[in-house]
Amino acid sequence: MDVEDLEALPVSSGGHVLSCEEITCLQAGLTLLKATEKNPVIKFWGKILGKERDYYIACAIRDIKPTYPNKRFFYAGEDFTFKALPDLTEEVGEAVSMLQLTTPLTGNPDALLESMAGAEPKAGPTLIELDRLALLVQEIDFDTAAVPKGAYSLNEGQVVVPNSAFRGLEPAKATSLQNYVHFRPPASVVSLKAQACNDLEFQSNFLDLLSDDLPKGCWAVRQEPEKSSLVTLRSLMWPGYSAFHVPGTGKFGSVYFGYASKINDLAFLL
Repeated sequence: MDVEDLEALPVSSGGHVLSCEEITCLQAGLTLLKATEKNPVIKFWGKILGKERDYYIACAIRDIKPTYPNKRFFYAGEDFTFKALPDLTEEVGEAVSMLQLTTPLTGNPDALLESMAGAEPKAGPTLIELDRLALLVQEIDFDTAAVPKGAYSLNEGQVVVPNSAFRGLEPAKATSLQNYVHFRPPASVVSLKAQACNDLEFQSNFLDLLSDDLPKGCWAVRQEPEKSSLVTLRSLMWPGYSAFHVPGTGKFGSVYFGYASKINDLAFLL
């Protein structure tokens, strides 16, 4: 979600909402981060709730290949000073996953994960909560990151850019999952083929469709009755994630509020 939208739109999801104080502090923190990173594309990603303290997450979009759209994530605590989340190696990511932690984060980025899991320290990298936070943000973003189809395109240099011709989805199409895609590196063969192709017909089909997500029914789409011009998408796999789009306009965004808890048995609940 853009910094400007924090105040202009109701920033809420799953019953959670940002206070006026939080919005003011976030705007200041994100503006400073934008200046520090010299990156004009800085978005508020969400708020991960902790047992003791919460984490505020921001996302920077970078034009770096070969993995694109390329994102860098930042976190902040009660001081709203954003710091970069670590780039996890495959070894660290697997080690964190092997602990099978399901309890909420504490809010202390330096807390040792082995002690929380009741496991004996093993040879290898020392795992702290910051590693787990980075992994959870990556997992949530991969499964969600919903944007309207056509909002982004590939330019001639094979770089993901906002589509200047995008004027929003038609109202009749805005409630269909087939018209939304994941704004992250594609995983499907069809999208990967589109990324590698220079033909114009493929340059708008390089991202994975939400309608292909499994299990079927993992997204809930709703046209808000009190705001007929607003369409929202909620992830049932990651409760607390919501995306929105105003049909007929270029306005869209998303936000996450929650304990970073995934519903792994969703297929059996649908």
